[in-house]
Amino acid sequence: MNMGIYYTYQHEDAWKVALERGYLQGDPHYALFNDEGFDFFKPAYDWMVEQYEQRIGISLNGNYPVWCWDEFPDLSIGGHIGQGNKGVVLTVELPDDQVLASEISFWDFVPYHSTFCDTLEAFDHRENIDPAYTRKSWEKIFDRAWCESMAAQSGTAPTYQYVIHRIELHHVRAVMPFQDLSDSWLDRIRGFVWRLGYRLGLKKSIPFQWQGNCHFKEIS
Repeated sequence: MNMGIYYTYQHEDAWKVALERGYLQGDPHYALFNDEGFDFFKPAYDWMVEQYEQRIGISLNGNYPVWCWDEFPDLSIGGHIGQGNKGVVLTVELPDDQVLASEISFWDFVPYHSTFCDTLEAFDHRENIDPAYTRKSWEKIFDRAWCESMAAQSGTAPTYQYVIHRIELHHVRAVMPFQDLSDSWLDRIRGFVWRLGYRLGLKKSIPFQWQGNCHFKEIS
């Protein structure tokens, strides 16, 4: 079985629940669509659930997937779990055949109900496009060859995000507690200190090995 290293950031409370039950799953309570002004994201999340179940063949049983990335998140800035909230970044090793990749920038087409048009004519008449065609066009975000071709035309490199139905705690390799920052001057200084410490290797994740029972130490 091929395995890959990924990173996911989670609310502290979601991590506490995971430690109690032995796995982490996408809790709707902590989903982005609960944040003010982001309720329109819920249909997009529901669509991603459908795609995961169809493409990977694993049911989420009414839950949402866990979002992951292949690079460690930049904790020197906010916008991860809501400013002031406490959380953790988990370094996880996951089975490749249970992970679904999609291109991040093209993913934005889904919550905004935009259409990927194959021709200029279709783009000029996109207001008349069948909604079913629009939904089908979103599936291009899973096509790496197409994403890379489109990104090359704009002179950028594609960036991918990953979802999995849940993360078993024996797949967690390390944990880094953090507190999401705001845009205040004080938090900008804190962010600079974090970035410097991370680059110098002074700020490191704590190795984690699941033993079946753990006690979570609160983030100070």
